[in-house]
Order: sequence, then C-alpha cells, then structure tokens
Amino acid sequence: MLFQGLTALSSVLLFSTLSHALPAPGSLEVSKGGETKRATPNIVGNLVKRADPTIGNGIDTSDPYRGGKLVAPQGSTDGGFSNALQLMSYATTLPDDSTDPIFNKYFNPGDKQTVTNVFSRLLGSDGISGAAELADIVVTTGDVPADDPAFAFLDDETTPNPTMILTDDAFVYPNRDEAEGCDAWKDGMTQDMYLLGSMLLHEYTHWDWFLTSITNGEVEDQEDGYGWEAARALDKSLAIYNADSYAWYATELLWATLCNVPGGYNAPGVERRSV
Repeated sequence: MLFQGLTALSSVLLFSTLSHALPAPGSLEVSKGGETKRATPNIVGNLVKRADPTIGNGIDTSDPYRGGKLVAPQGSTDGGFSNALQLMSYATTLPDDSTDPIFNKYFNPGDKQTVTNVFSRLLGSDGISGAAELADIVVTTGDVPADDPAFAFLDDETTPNPTMILTDDAFVYPNRDEAEGCDAWKDGMTQDMYLLGSMLLHEYTHWDWFLTSITNGEVEDQEDGYGWEAARALDKSLAIYNADSYAWYATELLWATLCNVPGGYNAPGVERRSV
C-alpha cells in the first residue's frame, strides 16, 4: 500500500523541528478496510537543504521510475537520498530502549557508539541534512562487479571522490512511501522492507576514506553477511565491518518505529513475544 506521510516525533526527542518529520510510534491510523496508513506529515518550517550525492551520467531525475526516485519531490521528505538520511536519523535520535533490542540483533552491544558515530558522520554536523562530503559522491548507472551481491557498488572508496554505480535493478527497490507497509510486515521480517535508501546507506558505509577513522577497518560485504537473515547470523565481531549490518539495523528500526513494533520483528512464522 502507499503511505501518505509521517507525523513528527515528540519534542521529548528534541527532533520535532527537523525536516525528516520523524513519527511517534502511535502516529499510524487504520482504515475501515484494515490497511495501515500514516497521518499527514507535520513538518515544521522549511525543509533543510540536504547534501545529496551528485547526479552523474545515466541518471535522469525527470524519470520518476529511475533517477527521479533518488531526489525528494518539492515539499516532500521522500526520495532515496532523503530516506537514507532518515534511516540514520532514527538510529541516532531514538532512545536506547527503542534502539538497543534491534541493534543487538545485528551488532555487539559494545559497538553501538561506533555505529552511531558512523551514522553521525554521514548525517553531518547538524545531525540531519547530510555531511557536505556526500556531495562528492557521483552517482551513475552501470554494472557492478560480478562477485558483488548488491545492485549498487561504491568505486574509489579510498578516495575523497568516489563513484556510486547503480544497476537497473537498484531502482526496483521502493522509497519509504512506496513500500507495502505495516500490514505486509505482520508475519515478521522480510526482504521487502529494504528500501532504495537502505541500499544507498549500505554503499555510504563502504566509504573508507570518510569512515575508517571511526571503524578502524574497512566496511566490506562480509561473506554470508548480505540480507537480514545473514546479517543477524553473522559473527558479531565482523558486523561493524559489514555494510548490510548497518543497512538492516537502520531499516528494521525504521519499520519497527513506524509500525509500532517494540523490539522489532521476529523471523517469519515465529510468534512475537508480548510486551
């Protein structure tokens, strides 16, 4: 189903004036047909100018099914670049009792500050609009290496001017407001939760030039570490060096917050514990 928007987090989280309009867990409404829908967004003030990556060859932002999916429409906070920042904003803004149960599925508890610092570096000094350095990433279309499990690839990641290559299949992934939504997730975790913004976030974490001072090692695609199941099962000592661990932690946290699922999602078919 198509979501229509988000409400802002309460001022308790000191985030209600930010352009991403993060929602309170109770901000979802249920229609007579049983479909979950979001309330109208409550965005305070003007949208913050974001430091988006630079659009390069092969990306047509006038095509709503390809390049247009990367850039948020005027007056909107949806769009792949914006969604990637929103995913990280949830992880750096929500309180520990909301984030820890989900974080601990993907990482060692002792690594939380490292992961938070990675997201904070990418979000920039104001914690929301994106680091200015993101504009130095040039996004193009093309093919990724045959051994890469993703539909995107960050080339020249050890330099200040990397190139992000997106395949045609990358644009099949939805933005937040195009995703199936809360009713579709009732049976537990699913790959369908992954967004175009999740994929962008995944690629951002590969940017060694920008992030190894935090991680003290390269963030790679660890063997058997791609996808939510593999990311959860991965040796936790490797998780901070696995890009999809970052992407899936932030993605599950996003949907758990929007859909009011405290503690996040179980594996499909596993009954959720009552809270």
